Amino acid sequence: MQEFIYLNNAFVKAEDAKIHVSDLGLVRGYGIFDFFRAIDGKAIFLEDHLDRFENSARLMGLPIPATRDQLRAIILESIQRHPLPLLGIKMILTGGFSSDGYLPAETSNLIVTAKSFEFKNPDKGMKLLSLEYKREIPEIKTLNYIVPIRIQPQLRTQQADDVLYHRDGIISESSRSNIFIVKNNTIATPKDGALFGVTRKHVIKLASQYYKVEERDISFEEYLQADEVFTTGSTKRIVPIAQTDEVVFNNGQTGSVTKHLQELFLAYEKQNG
Repeated sequence: MQEFIYLNNAFVKAEDAKIHVSDLGLVRGYGIFDFFRAIDGKAIFLEDHLDRFENSARLMGLPIPATRDQLRAIILESIQRHPLPLLGIKMILTGGFSSDGYLPAETSNLIVTAKSFEFKNPDKGMKLLSLEYKREIPEIKTLNYIVPIRIQPQLRTQQADDVLYHRDGIISESSRSNIFIVKNNTIATPKDGALFGVTRKHVIKLASQYYKVEERDISFEEYLQADEVFTTGSTKRIVPIAQTDEVVFNNGQTGSVTKHLQELFLAYEKQNG
């Protein structure tokens, strides 16, 4: 199937989608993005992702060269051009073609891609490595993923899947997903220092109907003593964390609360996505 990419006012074949070397996203990493799924032609939690995309653009001072209605139409056409049961949709906005290689242009570059997507096994727990780091501007979904990309060789050596960020003894998030702990059937998730995901928002709303849910600071020590740990994100839904560093949670198995939420969320997504 031919892949198409939306690039500045037009859909082009993927192999023809090119951008000038003066793009500020390339030369300075100045830009934002958002990612979501489309299932059977329907964009999941689209309005939430558009909210976050627009907020990130505003905080970065990047004008979006399309209205919200136009963005919806671009996304719908992108889905229609790629008739697959499961797609990953990415919206990218950069600082545009910078004349001096430093200051953003008046017109941003808008890119929308759609690619075949596949979930990993939700029953296979992830292994995280702890890393002392805090996202610089967590309220913005920027293009800057230098830290987790640089650590990939170490992750491969340790057979780990991702990182757990912490700073001054307080955890915040993983590199591409949010973190929840379970202790005595109470669920807690960090309240500061993380990019608060769309899936996180809906999991909190759903879980609050069945469990006590707390948004608060969580110490690294408390995290390591949790009964269960799970992570949430658009690429994962809800996935258990089996191990962090040398600590194994729930004997490496999916905990009962995590399993319950996984089952609930599948139905919730179908109804509310």
